[in-house]
Amino acid sequence: MRLFCIFLFLLAGSFSYSQTPELTDKKLILYYSIINQAENKIVSNHLDSALILYKKAFKTFEKPFAKDLYNSMQVALKIKDSDYAFRQYRVLKCLDYSFSENFLAQNFPKHKKTEDLRCEISLDHSYRKTLDSLFTMDQHYRKLSGGDYARYQKEIAFNDSIASKKLLKIIQQKGFPNEYDLGLQSAGSDFFHQFYFIIWHQASNNRLKPQQTNFSEALAKALNQGKITPEHVAFLLDLNNSTHNYSSRHFDIIEFIINEGNPARPHDKVAENLKKADCCYVHQWFYPQKRDEKANNLVNSINANRKKLGMSSLDDHLKKKIFNLHHTDFILPQAQIVGMSFQNAEDIEKIKKLLLKLDDSHY
Repeated sequence: MRLFCIFLFLLAGSFSYSQTPELTDKKLILYYSIINQAENKIVSNHLDSALILYKKAFKTFEKPFAKDLYNSMQVALKIKDSDYAFRQYRVLKCLDYSFSENFLAQNFPKHKKTEDLRCEISLDHSYRKTLDSLFTMDQHYRKLSGGDYARYQKEIAFNDSIASKKLLKIIQQKGFPNEYDLGLQSAGSDFFHQFYFIIWHQASNNRLKPQQTNFSEALAKALNQGKITPEHVAFLLDLNNSTHNYSSRHFDIIEFIINEGNPARPHDKVAENLKKADCCYVHQWFYPQKRDEKANNLVNSINANRKKLGMSSLDDHLKKKIFNLHHTDFILPQAQIVGMSFQNAEDIEKIKKLLLKLDDSHY
């Protein structure tokens, strides 16, 4: 998995969604509980137990998320259960997941090729193309800007307004889509669907580009329909409402990047600059043993909110973040690194003084 970096320039906002969504579907509550246990077993390297849990989870929910299918396939491969791994591979192929060119030959040399694969999953390619066109609109001026969003501020705001309103209207008409509707052609390697970015860009904390559409109700409904993972719901809800209900910046893993290109266009050389990134730094509260009463109260509040959505505890999530730094075979939820971009090393050193170098052995 390639970790994607988020460049967050947060501004104060006033809009908030008054209700706290909650997962109430008992079947989904059970499913996510088992999936969280399976992911914990992956982190602790108890892969046989992890596969047992995945099989148990898939019996409770007929349309398991692609992330979970993928992780169960990887677990099965590692413990040499190639038949089960191949079954998961075939489902992912039916969902249009893009495997590397040699994946089949390297991992399933004894199995029949899947060119004649018969899929029982019926994808709505028309729906996907419609959402792809909205994403293209969302990205058009962002790509032109090279990160200099101020130059195209009006154009970006205009396109975002149109794209978000159209997206919400389509969702209300056709329902919130996931990989069983759209497939995975338009999703990232971490199964983050492209149309999620349209929701992301309706963050309510940006005074330069006021929010036009709030997706909180649609997200809460989709959560209870099993159409979106709790982690993605939490991430998008916090953005849409300027909240930190499900995590906090205190628990980010941070890497520092020096922008060696044009300061006005920080994205032009982002891939090149990322190769030289200085990782990984954390706030002292990242470590349970370094938390004071204020920190523990914050963690307790976050855990209560996470539980309502069917998410793992915050500390289990932090263990997954650390695991993700060293293991690329699995796709663990919202385990990305937060990138901070600066023009010179002196500014970075000032921030570093407030942080600790991540020490895996302390967690």
